Amino acid sequence: MVDQNTFISTNDEQQAAEFVRSQAALRGVSAEFKTAVILGSGLGAAGDRAEDLGGIVVRYDQIPHLPCPAVDGHAGRLILGTGELSGTLLLQGRVHLYEGHSLERATFAVRVLQQLGVRNLLVTNAAGGINDVFRVGDLMLLNGHWTFLNVNQPAGVTRRVPSTKLWCDRLRHVARSVESPLSVHEGVYAMMQGPNYETPAEVQMLKSLGVDAVGMSTVPESLAASAAGMKVLGVSCITNLASGLSDQPLNHAEVSRVAAKVETDFVEWLFDVLSRLPV
Repeated sequence: MVDQNTFISTNDEQQAAEFVRSQAALRGVSAEFKTAVILGSGLGAAGDRAEDLGGIVVRYDQIPHLPCPAVDGHAGRLILGTGELSGTLLLQGRVHLYEGHSLERATFAVRVLQQLGVRNLLVTNAAGGINDVFRVGDLMLLNGHWTFLNVNQPAGVTRRVPSTKLWCDRLRHVARSVESPLSVHEGVYAMMQGPNYETPAEVQMLKSLGVDAVGMSTVPESLAASAAGMKVLGVSCITNLASGLSDQPLNHAEVSRVAAKVETDFVEWLFDVLSRLPV
């Protein structure tokens, strides 16, 4: 269990960022990073593809102070993009509050990205679909969120984040312009702490509140990124229907299996989006 009182200092973030820059310099890769992608449960294939294209891999456990995920489907690797992905960082996995991490640690990677000069952040997750229109394998671009946790003011953030400005309209417009065999929707995401899946009663409550999909991440990182001046695009892959909406039993293995089924189309869609982002 992580010490909830652990304080992550600015110096820690600077050390982590300097290590990443040193790895870029060592491998002859540009250290001018403008865009980053956090890859959620089962969505790490984009990082593997970036590696296949010549990307440089740095393990999280090599980076000073960076917390490492302990959940399946979160490899804990940072890929420095090269070629067409030059200037892009892909983070294979995240740490979650339910793992025992404090908000400081759950948002530490985002503050490192800030030190590296990242301007655009794409935050992805696997989510349970609540909207009746959604089908397993669809994507949802976040245009709003609910959370029942005290995460709206992450530690280390000294000013409040205007919630109306969090989910960037411009980045959503770019993402919607990309053609894909995947169905791409927009909707409201709810973050629950987990690690248990929601009960049918909780899902019905969320549905009555106008929530379209539910998961256990994304909001703290996105708030921290917005407060740091980044433009944020949130993307949910609907890997299951929420509890009570399907006879399919919910478990992490099933979430990962569904994500793997759509990984090829998802990676192509994501890379197309990245190629169109403003710099």
